[in-house]
Amino acid sequence: MQHQSAQDICYGYLREEIAAGRMPAGARIVTDKVAQQLGLSRMPVREALRQLDAEGLVTIRPNRGAVVTSLAPDAIAEILEMRGVLEGLAARHAARRAAPPDIEDLDALVAAMRRAVTDSVRWSQRHEEFHDRVCTLSGRPRLAAEARRLRLAVRPYTTLYADSHSEPEALGHEHELIVDALRDRDARRAERLVVAHVAANAAGILALLGAPAAREPAAPRAKAGTAVKAPG
Repeated sequence: MQHQSAQDICYGYLREEIAAGRMPAGARIVTDKVAQQLGLSRMPVREALRQLDAEGLVTIRPNRGAVVTSLAPDAIAEILEMRGVLEGLAARHAARRAAPPDIEDLDALVAAMRRAVTDSVRWSQRHEEFHDRVCTLSGRPRLAAEARRLRLAVRPYTTLYADSHSEPEALGHEHELIVDALRDRDARRAERLVVAHVAANAAGILALLGAPAAREPAAPRAKAGTAVKAPG
Protein backbone atom coordinates (compact mmCIF):
# COMPACT_ATOMS: atom_id res chain seq x y z
CA MET A 1 0.00 0.00 0.00
CA GLN A 2 1.40 3.36 -1.04
CA HIS A 3 2.32 5.65 1.85
CA GLN A 4 0.28 8.85 2.02
CA SER A 5 1.92 12.11 3.01
CA ALA A 6 0.28 14.38 5.56
CA GLN A 7 -0.65 16.73 2.71
CA ASP A 8 -2.27 13.86 0.78
CA ILE A 9 -4.33 12.94 3.84
CA CYS A 10 -5.52 16.54 4.28
CA TYR A 11 -6.24 16.91 0.58
CA GLY A 12 -8.24 13.69 0.38
CA TYR A 13 -10.22 14.53 3.51
CA LEU A 14 -11.10 18.07 2.41
CA ARG A 15 -11.91 17.06 -1.15
CA GLU A 16 -14.32 14.35 0.02
CA GLU A 17 -15.96 16.64 2.59
CA ILE A 18 -16.58 19.24 -0.13
CA ALA A 19 -17.70 16.72 -2.77
CA ALA A 20 -20.14 15.09 -0.33
CA GLY A 21 -21.63 18.47 0.60
CA ARG A 22 -20.58 18.26 4.23
CA MET A 23 -18.59 21.44 3.58
CA PRO A 24 -21.12 23.41 1.50
CA ALA A 25 -20.41 26.25 -0.89
CA GLY A 26 -19.37 29.39 0.96
CA ALA A 27 -18.35 27.54 4.14
CA ARG A 28 -15.20 28.83 5.81
CA ILE A 29 -12.45 26.24 6.29
CA VAL A 30 -10.63 26.75 9.58
CA THR A 31 -7.08 25.44 9.28
CA ASP A 32 -6.59 24.84 12.99
CA LYS A 33 -9.85 22.90 13.26
CA VAL A 34 -9.02 20.61 10.31
CA ALA A 35 -5.52 20.02 11.66
CA GLN A 36 -6.92 19.09 15.05
CA GLN A 37 -9.51 16.73 13.54
CA LEU A 38 -6.83 14.91 11.57
CA GLY A 39 -4.19 15.01 14.29
CA LEU A 40 -1.75 16.86 12.05
CA SER A 41 0.03 20.19 12.00
CA ARG A 42 -1.33 23.23 10.18
CA MET A 43 1.27 23.16 7.40
CA PRO A 44 -0.08 20.14 5.43
CA VAL A 45 -3.60 21.58 5.75
CA ARG A 46 -2.40 24.86 4.24
CA GLU A 47 -0.64 23.02 1.42
CA ALA A 48 -3.78 20.97 0.72
CA LEU A 49 -5.84 24.15 0.62
CA ARG A 50 -3.45 25.66 -1.93
CA GLN A 51 -3.87 22.54 -4.09
CA LEU A 52 -7.66 22.71 -3.82
CA ASP A 53 -7.53 26.43 -4.61
CA ALA A 54 -5.60 25.63 -7.81
CA GLU A 55 -8.28 23.07 -8.73
CA GLY A 56 -11.10 25.56 -8.08
CA LEU A 57 -12.76 23.72 -5.20
CA VAL A 58 -11.54 26.24 -2.61
CA THR A 59 -11.05 29.99 -2.80
CA ILE A 60 -8.23 31.42 -0.68
CA ARG A 61 -8.93 35.04 0.25
CA PRO A 62 -5.91 37.16 1.24
CA ASN A 63 -5.86 37.72 5.00
CA ARG A 64 -9.31 36.14 5.36
CA GLY A 65 -8.66 32.43 5.01
CA ALA A 66 -10.22 29.82 2.71
CA VAL A 67 -13.83 29.13 1.79
CA VAL A 68 -15.47 26.43 -0.29
CA THR A 69 -15.92 27.84 -3.78
CA SER A 70 -19.48 28.76 -4.71
CA LEU A 71 -20.23 28.40 -8.41
CA ALA A 72 -22.82 30.52 -10.18
CA PRO A 73 -25.28 28.61 -12.40
CA ASP A 74 -23.66 29.89 -15.59
CA ALA A 75 -20.28 28.60 -14.37
CA ILE A 76 -21.82 25.19 -13.59
CA ALA A 77 -23.39 25.10 -17.06
CA GLU A 78 -20.07 25.96 -18.69
CA ILE A 79 -18.14 23.34 -16.73
CA LEU A 80 -20.70 20.65 -17.58
CA GLU A 81 -20.66 21.63 -21.24
CA MET A 82 -16.87 21.32 -21.30
CA ARG A 83 -17.08 18.03 -19.43
CA GLY A 84 -19.56 16.63 -21.95
CA VAL A 85 -17.29 17.42 -24.89
CA LEU A 86 -14.20 15.93 -23.25
CA GLU A 87 -15.92 12.80 -21.97
CA GLY A 88 -17.60 12.30 -25.32
CA LEU A 89 -14.19 12.35 -26.99
CA ALA A 90 -12.89 9.92 -24.37
CA ALA A 91 -15.83 7.57 -25.00
CA ARG A 92 -15.14 7.65 -28.74
CA HIS A 93 -11.59 6.42 -28.14
CA ALA A 94 -12.67 4.00 -25.40
CA ALA A 95 -15.09 2.28 -27.80
CA ARG A 96 -12.13 1.34 -30.00
CA ARG A 97 -9.98 0.09 -27.12
CA ALA A 98 -12.28 -1.50 -24.53
CA ALA A 99 -11.84 -5.27 -24.13
CA PRO A 100 -14.53 -7.64 -22.82
CA PRO A 101 -13.15 -7.50 -19.23
CA ASP A 102 -13.39 -3.69 -19.36
CA ILE A 103 -17.05 -3.94 -20.38
CA GLU A 104 -17.65 -6.34 -17.49
CA ASP A 105 -16.10 -3.79 -15.11
CA LEU A 106 -18.41 -1.07 -16.44
CA ASP A 107 -21.45 -3.36 -16.10
CA ALA A 108 -20.44 -3.95 -12.47
CA LEU A 109 -20.13 -0.20 -11.83
CA VAL A 110 -23.60 0.41 -13.31
CA ALA A 111 -24.99 -2.30 -11.01
CA ALA A 112 -23.21 -0.66 -8.05
CA MET A 113 -24.86 2.65 -8.91
CA ARG A 114 -28.24 0.99 -8.97
CA ARG A 115 -27.64 -0.51 -5.53
CA ALA A 116 -26.57 2.88 -4.17
CA VAL A 117 -29.50 4.85 -5.56
CA THR A 118 -30.88 5.61 -2.09
CA ASP A 119 -27.53 6.93 -0.84
CA SER A 120 -26.66 10.11 -2.75
CA VAL A 121 -23.06 10.30 -1.56
CA ARG A 122 -22.31 6.68 -2.38
CA TRP A 123 -24.18 6.96 -5.70
CA SER A 124 -22.08 10.00 -6.63
CA GLN A 125 -18.89 8.09 -5.80
CA ARG A 126 -19.91 5.16 -8.01
CA HIS A 127 -20.97 7.63 -10.72
CA GLU A 128 -17.52 9.24 -10.56
CA GLU A 129 -15.86 5.83 -10.81
CA PHE A 130 -17.90 4.90 -13.89
CA HIS A 131 -17.07 8.05 -15.80
CA ASP A 132 -13.44 7.95 -14.72
CA ARG A 133 -13.19 4.36 -15.94
CA VAL A 134 -14.60 5.28 -19.35
CA CYS A 135 -12.15 8.17 -19.63
CA THR A 136 -9.22 5.99 -18.55
CA LEU A 137 -10.14 3.43 -21.23
CA SER A 138 -9.60 6.14 -23.84
CA GLY A 139 -5.84 5.74 -23.41
CA ARG A 140 -5.55 9.54 -23.22
CA PRO A 141 -4.24 10.29 -19.72
CA ARG A 142 -4.27 14.09 -20.09
CA LEU A 143 -7.82 13.99 -21.40
CA ALA A 144 -8.87 11.73 -18.51
CA ALA A 145 -7.19 13.99 -15.95
CA GLU A 146 -8.90 17.14 -17.24
CA ALA A 147 -12.31 15.44 -17.35
CA ARG A 148 -11.71 14.25 -13.78
CA ARG A 149 -10.94 17.81 -12.68
CA LEU A 150 -14.17 19.10 -14.23
CA ARG A 151 -16.25 16.34 -12.64
CA LEU A 152 -14.74 17.09 -9.27
CA ALA A 153 -15.56 20.80 -9.61
CA VAL A 154 -19.29 20.10 -9.96
CA ARG A 155 -19.54 16.93 -7.86
CA PRO A 156 -21.14 18.79 -4.90
CA TYR A 157 -23.96 19.77 -7.26
CA THR A 158 -24.20 16.26 -8.71
CA THR A 159 -24.55 14.91 -5.17
CA LEU A 160 -27.16 17.56 -4.37
CA TYR A 161 -29.17 16.56 -7.45
CA ALA A 162 -28.92 12.85 -6.57
CA ASP A 163 -30.03 13.62 -3.02
CA SER A 164 -33.17 15.33 -4.29
CA HIS A 165 -34.25 12.56 -6.70
CA SER A 166 -35.18 8.96 -6.04
CA GLU A 167 -33.88 8.16 -9.53
CA PRO A 168 -30.94 10.41 -10.49
CA GLU A 169 -30.73 9.26 -14.11
CA ALA A 170 -32.75 10.96 -16.83
CA LEU A 171 -34.85 8.55 -18.90
CA GLY A 172 -33.13 7.84 -22.21
CA HIS A 173 -29.69 8.90 -20.96
CA GLU A 174 -28.81 5.95 -18.72
CA HIS A 175 -25.32 4.57 -18.27
CA GLU A 176 -26.44 1.20 -19.67
CA LEU A 177 -26.82 2.76 -23.10
CA ILE A 178 -23.26 4.06 -22.96
CA VAL A 179 -21.98 0.60 -22.04
CA ASP A 180 -23.98 -0.92 -24.91
CA ALA A 181 -22.28 1.42 -27.38
CA LEU A 182 -18.84 0.57 -25.99
CA ARG A 183 -19.67 -3.14 -26.11
CA ASP A 184 -20.64 -2.74 -29.78
CA ARG A 185 -17.45 -0.73 -30.47
CA ASP A 186 -19.62 2.01 -31.95
CA ALA A 187 -17.36 5.01 -31.36
CA ARG A 188 -19.65 7.69 -32.74
CA ARG A 189 -22.68 6.43 -30.86
CA ALA A 190 -20.68 6.22 -27.63
CA GLU A 191 -19.56 9.83 -28.05
CA ARG A 192 -23.06 11.05 -28.86
CA LEU A 193 -24.59 9.22 -25.90
CA VAL A 194 -22.07 10.60 -23.40
CA VAL A 195 -22.53 14.19 -24.59
CA ALA A 196 -26.32 13.81 -24.32
CA HIS A 197 -26.01 12.12 -20.92
CA VAL A 198 -23.96 14.98 -19.45
CA ALA A 199 -26.29 17.55 -21.02
CA ALA A 200 -29.27 15.85 -19.37
CA ASN A 201 -27.46 15.96 -16.03
CA ALA A 202 -26.73 19.64 -16.55
CA ALA A 203 -30.37 20.40 -17.29
CA GLY A 204 -31.46 18.60 -14.12
CA ILE A 205 -28.90 20.32 -11.90
CA LEU A 206 -29.67 23.79 -13.27
CA ALA A 207 -33.41 23.20 -12.90
CA LEU A 208 -32.83 22.22 -9.27
CA LEU A 209 -30.94 25.46 -8.74
CA GLY A 210 -33.77 27.42 -10.35
CA ALA A 211 -31.58 28.51 -13.26
CA PRO A 212 -32.51 28.51 -16.95
CA ALA A 213 -30.78 25.85 -19.00
CA ALA A 214 -30.15 25.26 -22.66
CA ARG A 215 -32.71 23.06 -24.37
CA GLU A 216 -32.15 19.47 -23.32
CA PRO A 217 -31.25 17.22 -26.27
CA ALA A 218 -33.73 14.59 -27.35
CA ALA A 219 -33.18 11.16 -25.86
CA PRO A 220 -30.82 9.14 -28.08
CA ARG A 221 -32.41 6.47 -30.19
CA ALA A 222 -31.75 2.93 -29.10
CA LYS A 223 -30.10 0.64 -31.64
CA ALA A 224 -32.38 -1.32 -33.93
CA GLY A 225 -34.15 -4.19 -32.24
CA THR A 226 -33.70 -2.91 -28.71
CA ALA A 227 -35.73 -0.75 -26.40
CA VAL A 228 -34.52 2.22 -24.47
CA LYS A 229 -34.06 1.08 -20.89
CA ALA A 230 -36.01 2.77 -18.14
CA PRO A 231 -34.40 3.46 -14.79
CA GLY A 232 -34.72 0.79 -12.13
